[in-house]
Amino acid sequence: MTEISIIVPCRNGETYLPACIRSIREQSFSDFELLLINDASTDGTAEIMNRAAQEDARIRVLTGEGQGVCRARNLGLQRAAGKWVLFVDSDDLLPAGALERLVRETGPDTDLVVGAHETFGENQETMLFWPETRWPSLPWPRRRRAMALRLIEGDSILNIMCNKLHRRSFLEEKGIRLNERVAVAEDALFNLEAVLQAKSCTYCHAVTYRYRMHPESTMNRAAGSQMELHRTWLQEMRRMLERLNCFESYYGAYVNSVTLRLYKDGGIPGVVRNFQAACMDLVSPEGLDISRMSAGDRRTARRIARGRYARLYPFFAAGQILARKAGELAFSLRRKQEETALLRAVSPGDSLSSGSGRANMETQKAEEKPNG
Repeated sequence: MTEISIIVPCRNGETYLPACIRSIREQSFSDFELLLINDASTDGTAEIMNRAAQEDARIRVLTGEGQGVCRARNLGLQRAAGKWVLFVDSDDLLPAGALERLVRETGPDTDLVVGAHETFGENQETMLFWPETRWPSLPWPRRRRAMALRLIEGDSILNIMCNKLHRRSFLEEKGIRLNERVAVAEDALFNLEAVLQAKSCTYCHAVTYRYRMHPESTMNRAAGSQMELHRTWLQEMRRMLERLNCFESYYGAYVNSVTLRLYKDGGIPGVVRNFQAACMDLVSPEGLDISRMSAGDRRTARRIARGRYARLYPFFAAGQILARKAGELAFSLRRKQEETALLRAVSPGDSLSSGSGRANMETQKAEEKPNG
């Protein structure tokens, strides 16, 4: 069996696709198949893919339906034959040694491996990103919950589809696929379902992915009301948590995530003013077994049911801002040590060198924003 199936969907990506393919073909770990999915491109994408397949027997070209990245990735999952699956976006790169490092972190019970990444682009400072590095040392039940909480809120490391090894037999057994009804944060939903059902997840403290930042990149496209952009994601998240019979366990975190979208649109006044009208269809505790919730989540559910949550929100927000600031301070105290460890993990042929880049991560962004 091939060790890794690498799935690269692409629609009109002729500008960056050749470099992406080259970065994969030049990996030191060679036991992989590369599935290039032409998702109804009208530029030179098909020619680039077909030429690469002629040059390298490990490459297969699949034809998508032009129905979006979720459908294309699901096609890749359907046709994959490897023990592990890795998603790569067609405008991004794998640094030298990335596959080797990720595979090194796998084990008999590992269903998911998460790596660190860097962002780069023309006239942009290279930045390093890694997840909260305390969770890898936790016992698996606590690690699962810590990861799930970050995914429910929306974490820039754990959310992303790429830079993760998924055990393919696990995805097949659990029937995990991209939700094609979701156009924003569909990767976060996929990863959350995987984390909630996995036997174990591990972390590779090395840069194993390079995100290219440019005007057309996915990370630069989202605009408009955060609540409306994320509403379908939030609806489908609730359905998925209910299907897995764990919504009560994560009810408070889910409410925080919903409220955070309103906060980003209009601050604390926006939450107070719009929560009842904009959020009740998402957060209503009707039909839930609140005896399965934590004491704090039971209080939240009762406040929402009685229409009091929005009025009390300014008090919750103050405490959450302070907690976030404390977390940022704690990270700043260990940032240099963790950044040094990341840079040491980069081989001489890779893009990074000691002192390049600026450490960053979702939990230490300098923003005074509460979680809800």
